Amino acid sequence: MRVLIASLSLLLLAACGFQPMYAPAGGGNAIGPVQIGEIPGRAGHTLRTELSRILAVENDGTPPMLLEVTLVENVAQLGIRRDESATRAELRLTANYVLTPAAGQGRVMRGSVVSTANYDIPTAAFGEIAAQDDARDRAAETMAQRFRSELALRMAQARSQSAAR
Repeated sequence: MRVLIASLSLLLLAACGFQPMYAPAGGGNAIGPVQIGEIPGRAGHTLRTELSRILAVENDGTPPMLLEVTLVENVAQLGIRRDESATRAELRLTANYVLTPAAGQGRVMRGSVVSTANYDIPTAAFGEIAAQDDARDRAAETMAQRFRSELALRMAQARSQSAAR
């Protein structure tokens, strides 16, 4: 009975014109292999490590695209006390990227991805440094997930534009 219901569901799903949002219609990788350039700083190291881990499944043996990232970090003090010391802060990472395809296989894509993380500023000495490092790592890990979604969406848009021509 389960097999019949599963078969019927697949037939109905195929009849409705369903197609994957980010992957090519015939299957395959959403993005393709990507080589990530060095990104300076602690957040850059975390971002590059996470991106390499996430995008490793896209490696299919074809020539890789080159992803160059410039990371900008801003910290804004929030929750000011009467003595003008902050109790909270917001760390904002902005990554401007350039995705260069392998020779003659598409056009260069440019864009930016933003990620923020808030943290409490403890009263203990050096506590702010540890809290800021943790927020930096969290923001970079979140940014890696957003990067994957951004790149998959941009590649899907490029595929649909080239198919429309």
